[in-house]
Amino acid sequence: MSDVCLILEGTYPYAVGGVSTWVHSLITGLPEIEFALIHIQAGGKEREPKFELPPNLQEVMEIAITSRGFEICGRLYPQAAIYHALSSGFAGLLGIKFKRILKRPLILTEHGICWREAELGAGETECGFKVDRNWAVRFREMAKLVYREADAIITVCEANRRLQLVAGAPAERCRIIPNGVGILASEPREAPDGRPCIGLVGRVVPLKDVATFIAACRILADELPEAEFFVVGPTDQDEGYYRECLELRRRLGLNGKLHFTGEVDPLPYYRMLDVMVLTSISEGQPLAILEAMAAGVPVVATDVGGCAETLGVSDTEAAGLITPPSDPQATAEAVLKICRNRELYARMSTAGLRRAKYLYHKEYFLAAYRALYETIGAHG
Repeated sequence: MSDVCLILEGTYPYAVGGVSTWVHSLITGLPEIEFALIHIQAGGKEREPKFELPPNLQEVMEIAITSRGFEICGRLYPQAAIYHALSSGFAGLLGIKFKRILKRPLILTEHGICWREAELGAGETECGFKVDRNWAVRFREMAKLVYREADAIITVCEANRRLQLVAGAPAERCRIIPNGVGILASEPREAPDGRPCIGLVGRVVPLKDVATFIAACRILADELPEAEFFVVGPTDQDEGYYRECLELRRRLGLNGKLHFTGEVDPLPYYRMLDVMVLTSISEGQPLAILEAMAAGVPVVATDVGGCAETLGVSDTEAAGLITPPSDPQATAEAVLKICRNRELYARMSTAGLRRAKYLYHKEYFLAAYRALYETIGAHG
């Protein structure tokens, strides 16, 4: 029997970035804990693992989710002392099943709030299950049930915690454990000279509003003719939206300047980017922001979720600028402000490194989960 069984709708170990990177960091960072993993997915698409599975990951089980519910292929579920669901949707429902049948404690961690994302028009869940706005009500009802049953309710930022409370989560069981990253640079960066590299790191899906980034790139290309632009992230999660983005790139005359990398390890790109941009209409606490700060890269992000909180925009020295969602002009102006002011650039780079080291270091995140598992296990 494992110590902890993670239940996720994300794509670990088959993708890099986001929740997948978070899961890998958690498992590898706590080698004294034996993990099992239940991976919920829609469809039977064959994929190659992007991570080498850690030795303390004892078992990985694939479960299909369909309109009829969960489907498994003749195997028993992994046995564990604690079940840890990473969504209040399908993963949370499965976690409740283990809690009720096996009498084991259940922890919930929410990175994104699935019912809120459905309200905003997310076309599918992290596991590829297709949804429409009608699912927002169903996901909210699921969340209420999971919040009622979970022994601990964790999220990554204050904005998410407020949403949990609105949906009925008991305040005494709610707490924030921010995401954590390793430091990627030893010194602050200098402002770009002549040929800035500007990139969005994230999935090419409507929630990331890549179209706004592309429109901002057109404005920036007129002001910074030598600039190069990158979208760093998978393009196959919403192929229709990706085609729309390619067509917008063509219409705006950016075919030779804006590059889609597809699914790659984003870490090398932080070393080449001068400014990292997020134009999302919904976020929790984006790992992309933390990774950019840990590399000393100033950030321009929309004022959603925990972006402003993470960047420290209310502090004396912030690690980036915040813009309204769906506003290409404001996005472009913020990037220009950073690129054209060497003193501002240096301050933001320094602030990002400082915040990553003292507020969002991976060791703090690991220590918090180690303590949580010990506490829940002792009381379970």
